[in-house]
Amino acid sequence: MRQDIKKEILFGLRNSRFLILFTGFLFFAVLTPVMTKVVLPIILKSQFPGMTEPLLADMLDMTQLGCLRSYMGDVFEIGSIIVAFSLCGLIAQEIKDNTLVLPLCAGRQFGSIIGAKILVFGTVLILTPTISLIVDYVYAGLLFSFDIGIAPILRAGLLQGVYMVFLLLCLIMWGSIFKKPVATGALALVTAFGLHFIGGAMGIHAYLPSGLLAEAQLLTVVPNASLIQTLCITTGIIIVFAFITLLRLKKLEWNER
Repeated sequence: MRQDIKKEILFGLRNSRFLILFTGFLFFAVLTPVMTKVVLPIILKSQFPGMTEPLLADMLDMTQLGCLRSYMGDVFEIGSIIVAFSLCGLIAQEIKDNTLVLPLCAGRQFGSIIGAKILVFGTVLILTPTISLIVDYVYAGLLFSFDIGIAPILRAGLLQGVYMVFLLLCLIMWGSIFKKPVATGALALVTAFGLHFIGGAMGIHAYLPSGLLAEAQLLTVVPNASLIQTLCITTGIIIVFAFITLLRLKKLEWNER
């Protein structure tokens, strides 16, 4: 697997995938406090000249916690789009271009190939939301005040990261089935947004991966009792998606052009 891991690291560096992911998340981490502190108040005051500061404070949650929760909402919506269309070709493009033939001829196994992708990009997707949330936490604290400690931030960032790993497996699974990068990205987003909508509408976030995001946004020191259950279910879904991917790859005809 060492060679496969090296290949994925070089792929992420040469194609700027790591840079795109990190800058995309970091951009919103820095932008959100500025929007809350400066831009939104200016826009509202220009639209409503008679608006007072107390009324403005009622309309906008101008606190560190408000900035953090606003940013985490962006992570789910815009961050998911960045991940989906940055990594939509991770397996789909290789199948489409038939570039997996060479490693297979060299004796590599499907499990090693997929495992390397999950390990490398999964690690990046866990670190990126965590680091970005810490940046947002520090910047919002400097602009407003530090309302909470760092422990809930670290836990929330890791939960967001685990959710992004789930999204990564969606991309890998759909890519192995449809072999078209854009369609893969779109289907992964439909899966993620659809599960989030169902979880909110039916109140079953605790039984879906979307429960990780709901738990992260609470920013509490003591997690809900259902968090372990949500983590186990999410892990189970990730394993199932990986298993489906391996089955699909083994059934493909690799001599097709």
